Amino acid sequence: MPAAAPLIKNDFFSHGTIECTDMAATRRFLVDFLGLDIIRPLKEAQYMFKGGPWSVVCVHIQDGECKEQPVDNRFVLSVAGDAEVESAHAAALAHKGDYGIKEVRGVETKDGKRSFLLLDLNNTWWEIGVVSQAFFDAAFEKGDYKH
Repeated sequence: MPAAAPLIKNDFFSHGTIECTDMAATRRFLVDFLGLDIIRPLKEAQYMFKGGPWSVVCVHIQDGECKEQPVDNRFVLSVAGDAEVESAHAAALAHKGDYGIKEVRGVETKDGKRSFLLLDLNNTWWEIGVVSQAFFDAAFEKGDYKH
């Protein structure tokens, strides 16, 4: 059965948002630790990206703490291989205090992929692992799970 035409005919996935309480500390973590590219076009927001056609906007909240997302609601950063996962994990443990990282979980292998999770200073979960574009291409080629 062919898919119905969408009601919204969009051009591309533009961006999503996360919260932060300290713009400078967050930028330092995103650039110096995670290696993301950052611009700050507005006083209250900075955009992070790492290639591709979309970005994540980090929005400053004035009062209070950023809401912690469940661990399954996370961003995934891909590295070249298992050695880089191990190196990133060691760096996360060694520099946890320097970047306000709240939690670093152990390296695991699941479905043949090595990765680990960390919770940053703004209560955002990150997964560092080996994931290629080919993985997503194959997943979309395969299609939906059949019940």
